[in-house]
Amino acid sequence: MGDRIKPIIGAGLVGAVTSYFAVTIFFNPAMAEAGEALAEGLVPNLIASTALYWIVAILFFDWAVQKTGKTMLTAMVIALSQILLVDFNYVMLGRRELQPALYSVGILFVVWAAVAFVYDKLSETS
Repeated sequence: MGDRIKPIIGAGLVGAVTSYFAVTIFFNPAMAEAGEALAEGLVPNLIASTALYWIVAILFFDWAVQKTGKTMLTAMVIALSQILLVDFNYVMLGRRELQPALYSVGILFVVWAAVAFVYDKLSETS
């Protein structure tokens, strides 16, 4: 794992920063426009909760990449899983409006593609 520390940290930072800004700028306003209230998180501090999520997510991503050997495929499987488990499911159940769900779909694909790209680039230089 020591040789993968640079790609893990780099991809985690890219994922955290990209998702933080994308959610803040695009997703949260779409939720407000749809009249949906944002729930208080388990970890009230947004930066701390984002960091905690990305530590867990990037370690899972790294593990999955080691198993599959395919960085972008792994990232897209994670993104699609999140989309199906949350956005698609919530829209079908009537718990989320379509517009915020579509924003979320775009954000998830962009964030995970960026994570895979940076992970690959930093893996090549290690």
